[in-house]
Amino acid sequence: MTLRTTTALVTASLLLAGCASEVRRFPLAEPLWVDQDVNHVPEEPAEYYSGLMADGADMLAFYPLSEMWTFPTSEHARNVNALDEVPNSSWFTNRIGLFDVTPEEARLGACNGQPLLDGTKGPWIVTGAKPNGANPGFFIKAPNGERYLLKFDGPQQPPRATAADVIGSKIYWTAGYFTPCNQVVYFPEKIFEIGPEATAENEYGQKQPIRPEDVDKTLSKAFRLKDGRLRASASQFVPGRPLGPFTYQGTRDDDPNDIVPHQHRRELRGSYVFAAWINHFDSREQNTLDVWTKADEREFIRHFIIDWGDSFGSRWPFDQISRRLGLSYYFDFQHVFVDLVTLGFIPRPWNRATLSGEEIFGYYDDEPFDPVEYRPGYPNPAFDNRTPQDLMWGARILARFTPEHIEEIIEAGKLPDPRQQKELYRVLRGRQRALIESIVTKYSPLTNFSLARRDESSPQQSLCFEDIALQHGVVSSTVATYKMRLMGGREGKDELGWLQYRPDPDHPHRSCVLMPIGHRRPADLVDATAPDDDPLRYGVMRIFVHQSLSVLPTSETRVHMYDLGPKRGFRIVGIERPSTAVKPDVY
Repeated sequence: MTLRTTTALVTASLLLAGCASEVRRFPLAEPLWVDQDVNHVPEEPAEYYSGLMADGADMLAFYPLSEMWTFPTSEHARNVNALDEVPNSSWFTNRIGLFDVTPEEARLGACNGQPLLDGTKGPWIVTGAKPNGANPGFFIKAPNGERYLLKFDGPQQPPRATAADVIGSKIYWTAGYFTPCNQVVYFPEKIFEIGPEATAENEYGQKQPIRPEDVDKTLSKAFRLKDGRLRASASQFVPGRPLGPFTYQGTRDDDPNDIVPHQHRRELRGSYVFAAWINHFDSREQNTLDVWTKADEREFIRHFIIDWGDSFGSRWPFDQISRRLGLSYYFDFQHVFVDLVTLGFIPRPWNRATLSGEEIFGYYDDEPFDPVEYRPGYPNPAFDNRTPQDLMWGARILARFTPEHIEEIIEAGKLPDPRQQKELYRVLRGRQRALIESIVTKYSPLTNFSLARRDESSPQQSLCFEDIALQHGVVSSTVATYKMRLMGGREGKDELGWLQYRPDPDHPHRSCVLMPIGHRRPADLVDATAPDDDPLRYGVMRIFVHQSLSVLPTSETRVHMYDLGPKRGFRIVGIERPSTAVKPDVY
């Protein structure tokens, strides 16, 4: 943990302690589920170019230096609704986090309903080349009329890169991000034809015609099957005009829909969890894409995340760097300074890293792996601004990936050796558990709150919720305890009821309690004719979670409700998950 992060957490704790007596009140209204950021933009935005060297220098040197002179704060994400969730937008759409996504749908990802590239049907017309990056490739136009970017593995660690690009796209799509349709394709070498206007940039940035020897040189890096077919990842072009990458901080001046600074968007902060899961250390702006999109007679920018070829244990020529990927920045000021001061006596996790049982995965494993201290290759402003609430949001989505989801998504990578599939599954499951455990044993594990009636003829309601920690077995159900306090009154400090229990052995991860939990309910404090949004109808269910035999709670979740009376019942209007549990006066 950096000094800046430590200071931020201390500051946030002091502020929270000072404001503990203040009760946040949500309005009696439906939560916002659609962010209106796809309004028509009358003037087409300009393209943005992000240079590899310039971006690296900015993120590795200038950005950290500029942050040294700012007062650290812990600001909540600005695009979160009353239920502590992210509304659908041009950046993100809720999928597995809130809805059922089948394993088959997860395997297809953005390819669902899209024409797939057929490696038996040609010709594939080469229209351009991708000269940059670790895995060069071609732009092609297929007989189905679609355009694709083909990328190849190279002679080191094949076929990790192509599998990672496809599997990463399925994971991010399932989580809710916009991604291209990526697939693994096998094809014969003779399928290519060079288009008459095909060009590529040389090392000086000059465009020159693509020659047959250029194609041969790139194909020489492709993984081949024993029958001679070549392997590539094919990324289908998304509809619209590419505008270049988006940034992980600030906003676009030429997009009136872009009003939330990117470092304060929860979906970008929370993507830290998924980057850590698959070790997508190259999670920087150059692996994103803004696209000028047309839908329903409106034109606007849609924001994509692209290119996961670095994931799952990429190895570099310098082995010491390969060991550090995911554990330290390419050049980490903090780690270098501490090592200089301590003369290197502090043990570093990368010194314990060993190669995977399957060589193609390099040092990608579930040990050593510290989810809280995960670091990509470059500092990422959105990651650096993450709060516990952002991590909890990411963990809630991650927890919804079942073993079946993971197995199907790995299948999409078409790893040729079953042992490679088995090893990748083991590590993904291990890192998933480590991420969930590190987050939900420190912060709130509770999710999926709802009010359900016991039966259709009865007005009685039950408050139901799920416990991720118990669902994934990172906490014992024989020890976990819930202490609930229903608070109300004019200042929200009156205890109207209390309940204490341990999870039901038959379904420990899901609890339902009959409402109200005490001898009084908020509706008792007002006349029957009082308006629905009368302040005295407001109640807050404070749920304290104990994950060990301790007097102090591990975490707290606050469910804000209006009580519309015994017949119409309670209505949830807000959910808070504080970073630390603050006990009420009566506990």
